[in-house]
Amino acid sequence: MSLLDTLYYIVILICLFVSIISKGLWKQYFWLYFAVTIIIEALVEYRISFITSRIYNYLDLFCIGYFGFIFFQELKNDKIIKRASIIGIVLGCLFIFFSKTHYSILTGFLYSIFLVFVSLLWFYRKIADENGEHNMLKLPFFWISSSLLLWAIFYIFRMFPMYFFAVSDLGFSNLLKTIFQIATIISYLIFFKGLMCKK
Repeated sequence: MSLLDTLYYIVILICLFVSIISKGLWKQYFWLYFAVTIIIEALVEYRISFITSRIYNYLDLFCIGYFGFIFFQELKNDKIIKRASIIGIVLGCLFIFFSKTHYSILTGFLYSIFLVFVSLLWFYRKIADENGEHNMLKLPFFWISSSLLLWAIFYIFRMFPMYFFAVSDLGFSNLLKTIFQIATIISYLIFFKGLMCKK
């Protein structure tokens, strides 16, 4: 396990711990998200025989449903979020079903686009809300949305070039992987900042 892998697990375990001990976070089930993510990462890390990279597609579907749920709550039962979540899950299932590889890159791309959409929608709603909190830095979902937006953008710019350069330029492919790992750690640190905000 590399240093970046170790840092990643430390950060996500801290997020899980905080989401469990802080009763104010129970309503959003953050602990469930972190627990599922850690379990899947552990299954892959320890190379469980029946596990393939497709498990990440199932994680993508879970996360579309999960983040759809918490943003639906946060934005006062926004129907756009509900529809986007349902469409995302249905399309994701279709992409997995018709994929000829273990990991459906289209499902991963769909999940990233979904995160970009719900994050930007949150920013739009809060900026347009004249009666809301003027200092968005105090809002947990400012940090959570920023975290998801950062991760999704880096995922998109990592995933498609990775498949091409894995054959033509392995060194550059490994560099993209390292940059993505760093971006993932930073995004979870930003997410952690959101968990520590008092709403």
